[in-house]
Amino acid sequence: MRLVILGAGIQGSIVLTDLCDPILSPGEKDITICDYNFPKAKKMADKFGVKAAMCDVTNHDLLIESISGADVVLNCVQYNWNVEIMRACLEVKAHYIDLGGLFHVTRKQFELHDEFVKAGLTAVLGMGSTPGTMNVMAGYAASRLDTVAEAHATCACGDFTKTNAVIGIPYSLLTVMEEHTLEPFILKGGKLIAVPSGSGQEVIDFPQPIGPATAFYCIHSEPAQFARSFKDKGIKEASFKLSLPEEFEERIRFLADLGFATETRVIVDGVAVNPLKTLVTVVNQYLDQYDGSQDGELNDCDVLRAVVRGEKDGVEKEIMVESVIRTSTKWGFMAGALDTGVPPSIVAQMIYNGLVTARGALSPEQCIPPIPYFKELEKREMPVYVVEKSPLSSNDFTSLNIVMNRSK
Repeated sequence: MRLVILGAGIQGSIVLTDLCDPILSPGEKDITICDYNFPKAKKMADKFGVKAAMCDVTNHDLLIESISGADVVLNCVQYNWNVEIMRACLEVKAHYIDLGGLFHVTRKQFELHDEFVKAGLTAVLGMGSTPGTMNVMAGYAASRLDTVAEAHATCACGDFTKTNAVIGIPYSLLTVMEEHTLEPFILKGGKLIAVPSGSGQEVIDFPQPIGPATAFYCIHSEPAQFARSFKDKGIKEASFKLSLPEEFEERIRFLADLGFATETRVIVDGVAVNPLKTLVTVVNQYLDQYDGSQDGELNDCDVLRAVVRGEKDGVEKEIMVESVIRTSTKWGFMAGALDTGVPPSIVAQMIYNGLVTARGALSPEQCIPPIPYFKELEKREMPVYVVEKSPLSSNDFTSLNIVMNRSK
């Protein structure tokens, strides 16, 4: 099995760690990790005894050279380049996996569906935590229903690490800032509509150690994916909400409100400066130089929750599938990184071993067999469980909703 990982950042490193684990990921593999920063890729490759290559994904010829001969390409670079990398995979006849396209790019990627079908290839769009595991959970719930009326995804993050760091970034800061400024889309009445960023706030009771936390709409791919995947089951509503640690949320919103989330250049000492790229560069330099020797042990938690409502045999049902992820005791990765970086490794192996047979540009819920996938997550300290709610005194929740919504 020849695998090429694009990107030697935190997600690329977790993908590589999982692929090279002889217990969790047995079998012979020929792995190359690529990055435009070759020394960074080489350092990581040497640690695991794999190959390294310099690759600038903005250079088509160099990209083709880097991925030629691959069975599966695992794309861990910023989502802006997803479409170009997918086209390169078509050219070299390789299967493809990425971590998501933040709604708009994902929809463009779907346009390559027929070309991947024709080539006999699978492109799994959004195979991290959310989108990714979240979608597989929603797909499992939908498979237990005859019709689907609603599908809602919620991700809650909690960080309890004792640290003196000014800020810690759970995933791409570029994506974090976009999630706080770009208009989210939800599916309402069967149509995708834009809503204000940060709207739809509600306090949701999550499992401990997070507990009650405020979640809000932010731009994500899941509403577009669910609208496409569950169309034949009649879906009318879909959404994605995010809950972040309160202190982190306040700092990110402060920066966004000041204008650091925009790429509209400002003049500083006669030089045009991109605020967002400047912020990302400064924060990354700070984190690279930060001495965490006095910090406590990493201690964080992610909760992934998919809630799907519909009918089975004429009876209304609500199915919740959930996963609670903590800091990895095996590798030491934070939960928010672990649950994003491990899924591409699992799915790449499932594709090569013939467990993923659907072809085309697909969302995870359309092609990943849920139970085998969940069993692999369990091996990596990410258990998944399901809770089903059904009315016993009638065929729907109408009476229950009236009682619950009655003013006190």
